[in-house]
Amino acid sequence: MRVLFAVPRSCNPKQMYREYPLGVGFLGTVLKQEGHDIRIFDQNVQGADDGLLLDLVSGFQPDVVGFSVITPNYPVARSQMRRVRELYRELRIMAGGVHASLFPEELLAAGADAVVIGEGEQVIGEVVSRLGRGADLSDLQGVVFRNRAGEILCSSGRAQKPSLDGLPFVDRALYNLPRYTHHSMLASRGCPYHCAFCCNYTGTIRSGVSVRRHEQIISEMEHLRDRFGANEIFFADDIFLVHKADIVQFCRACVARKVGVSWIGQMRADQVDAEVAALMAEAGCQRVYFGVESGSDTVLQNARKGITTDHIRRGVRAAKGAGLRVKTGWIYGLPGSITEQYRSIDFMLELRPHEISIHQLIPFPGTVYYSDAARFGIRIRDPKAFECFCYGGLEGDIRFDYLSHAQLVQLLEETSAALEAAGYLSSDQAARGAEYIYTTPLNRSSMNVFQPNPAQGALA
Repeated sequence: MRVLFAVPRSCNPKQMYREYPLGVGFLGTVLKQEGHDIRIFDQNVQGADDGLLLDLVSGFQPDVVGFSVITPNYPVARSQMRRVRELYRELRIMAGGVHASLFPEELLAAGADAVVIGEGEQVIGEVVSRLGRGADLSDLQGVVFRNRAGEILCSSGRAQKPSLDGLPFVDRALYNLPRYTHHSMLASRGCPYHCAFCCNYTGTIRSGVSVRRHEQIISEMEHLRDRFGANEIFFADDIFLVHKADIVQFCRACVARKVGVSWIGQMRADQVDAEVAALMAEAGCQRVYFGVESGSDTVLQNARKGITTDHIRRGVRAAKGAGLRVKTGWIYGLPGSITEQYRSIDFMLELRPHEISIHQLIPFPGTVYYSDAARFGIRIRDPKAFECFCYGGLEGDIRFDYLSHAQLVQLLEETSAALEAAGYLSSDQAARGAEYIYTTPLNRSSMNVFQPNPAQGALA
């Protein structure tokens, strides 16, 4: 059958990283290997006009359209699904992703015939096959659907968690590669930590952690190098390889096999010491991204980060000492007093990472900050106004009892002044190659860490 995967554009007002969507890539690859004809439409790089999707549906004439839905793109996904359903009554529509798993009934109301809960690789083939021929879905695990009478039913359990080593390499030919600025891959899935601002640990999409064997990771890196000319790879893991022993093993194997590809990892600062940082640098790591969140131990503890400022201090120092470029992420508005909020400024200046990215707290669905917001002093005017649930600005629907809007703006302005006095450039002014860059919700543009070298251009 012909299957089209649609990734609607985010409501984020700023351009984010041009990173191809690995989730639908895995699903599309599995289906392609089963003989289906697959297309992927990623509106984040194809263009904001919804007519582009409708044109593709008209030209490709898919049997099934699958929407990848996260909270920041849900309002757009809902509108697109309704329009596709209105124009193509016989077309089967399915949905998946974090937001779809949290609110399956809303996706069904928008026009979906079925919503896959959690990870979909183990059931996607059967879901597509049965949707295409109008067969019953009730004995499939982890699927919410409408039966022929229009009733909403939920199958028991959820699909078995796939082993990453058992999945094929994502077929990058499914993407419009010239639209992207870097290659991406996964070394692990899942997160064992319990940060209150993140829904990953709750089991919304997956339960537990899956870590690939280092031989498999390196083989895929070599595949991207040899087949697509990749010279830099972004690891999209929530936490790169999770465990120190796996990081060490991977780095030593990378050196032994002379992979010769630079890479970027997202990590916790307590994963990195001098030994790990030196091995990462030797193995080709160029950049590391630490989620610092706050310079206050009280705020970190309240947010269940499971890390202290001393851990962060040691990790950043080790990474910089090994010559790695360090980016740090910060969240203003985590529960804590105004005094605790201001501790982040001094900590930024002490750490002096190369890049600083600051966001307002967004109480995403799937977190306790969304489900029990008032208990933490978080006020959400309309919990279903999901247009406001994305980074990039200071949305009026989200307020904090412990930090007024005026105080938040003043905090951001004072942060900007302190950073600029210390030699940082705003993302609105920074040119390629700037050593120290920062961005806040007050900036017009977000910094793009992964832009290619001008000589390299977009991916071929």
